[in-house]
Amino acid sequence: MMKNFATGLLLCFQFFTAIPVKKQLPLTAKSVTAMYANMPFLGLLMGVTSICIIQINEHFFHFSTLLLAILLIITSIIITGGLHVDGLIDTGDAFFSYKDQQKRLDILDDPRVGAFGVLTIVCALLLKLGFFYEALTRDVHLFYFIAIPLLARLAMLFYFVTMKTAKTTGLAAYFKGLVNAKQILLICTLFLLVLLGVAIYFGQWNMFILALFMLVIIVLYRHWTKKNFGGMTGDLLGALYEGTEIILWAMLLLFI
Repeated sequence: MMKNFATGLLLCFQFFTAIPVKKQLPLTAKSVTAMYANMPFLGLLMGVTSICIIQINEHFFHFSTLLLAILLIITSIIITGGLHVDGLIDTGDAFFSYKDQQKRLDILDDPRVGAFGVLTIVCALLLKLGFFYEALTRDVHLFYFIAIPLLARLAMLFYFVTMKTAKTTGLAAYFKGLVNAKQILLICTLFLLVLLGVAIYFGQWNMFILALFMLVIIVLYRHWTKKNFGGMTGDLLGALYEGTEIILWAMLLLFI
């Protein structure tokens, strides 16, 4: 069991981050399931990294709030290797092409970046920059810098195991065929319960609203992707992560 956990963690770093793992690892049903089971820990890593940067800046560098917000965004992109950002760009290109489902899927596979993809990512990064700036200015509890990336990871996993793939080819379809969906759903539920327990400890009751809204996002995104793409792809997973983070920050800062 520990061996599968370690293998899954390394696979998680190998496929979903820029952290170099130069080792040939087995892609079996158990190891792939373990890889996805470890994805919430990646959300924790990103959140903890953000908090460390905030604390280091507070005690040593004293950069402006704007520069600190920019550094947080750049750091998250560096850790993931821009994987989710790339997915959002491709999704923007495909959706705003206003083509049929098959043409949109073809655009997702196209490595070139179009104008709509550029506009999508510029708007997304500006929104994230603005929300980080507001969160830092308002002294929002540091708990949310861990909670929101973790909720975004959980949203990806819930969506991944409950949504059919749009294509029979590609990594998403390949991994979908190997992963044990029931185990992933159980692990996601446990992570969510632990996160809510920590929120109670810190007295952050807004977390319950964010968790509920995360589930609403999944339901709406399932409907949207099924209608416009016919199912799930790796790029759509990346877009879900970025979009969920932005929407949850917006909910926390603007409406709760």
